[in-house]
Amino acid sequence: MRRRNLTWTIGGSALVLSGVLIMMRAIMLGSSLSPALTVIAELAWAGGVTVFAVGRTRYESVVGRRPLGLVALLIVAWWHMGARVVFDALSPSETFATPAAVPPAYLIFGYFDLVVPLAAGIIATVQIARTRIVPSPWRWAPLWVLALSAVVWVVTQGAYATMALPQQAMADVGTLLGALASIASTIGLGVLAIVLSERGRASSVQVFRSGQS
Repeated sequence: MRRRNLTWTIGGSALVLSGVLIMMRAIMLGSSLSPALTVIAELAWAGGVTVFAVGRTRYESVVGRRPLGLVALLIVAWWHMGARVVFDALSPSETFATPAAVPPAYLIFGYFDLVVPLAAGIIATVQIARTRIVPSPWRWAPLWVLALSAVVWVVTQGAYATMALPQQAMADVGTLLGALASIASTIGLGVLAIVLSERGRASSVQVFRSGQS
């Protein structure tokens, strides 16, 4: 249990760090430090999720190192960074003169970029819940966060498609909802992992004391 506590503390701390850096990037938007904060935040997120996925042993992994859940979590962790590299390779210039100028490979990978992370997220969160290594009801927390992110995306896209609000208002609402989903998936899950690790440590100490009495 002690090692699992350490694993969850390290993973949770990495997620919290990622969330803090994302907020700092939003505050310092346009600054020369913004690109560096983006990269460090993404690395912290990917590293934290990888720690939860792999663990130091099979019993420290939130998916018990089951192949399906392990692969899905690693995709969740590293897809965004890898996808950005692929997009940069497919589009040396970040803007296209006309929609017809967009390379077909760019469009095809764009669809993959929508579907693959969502599918991997669903599989990973369901596997976390089914493995039952994370105590109830918190083993469902990653799925709750994924659902929140999906709802935010749908609401934001729907608002832009229907023009239900003025453009600036929609931009503000989209930014606010995006920040909420980001905080939940980084700081929220990170703090939860740290709290659960502390609870597990306290339980272990109590059992040890009972054995000595």
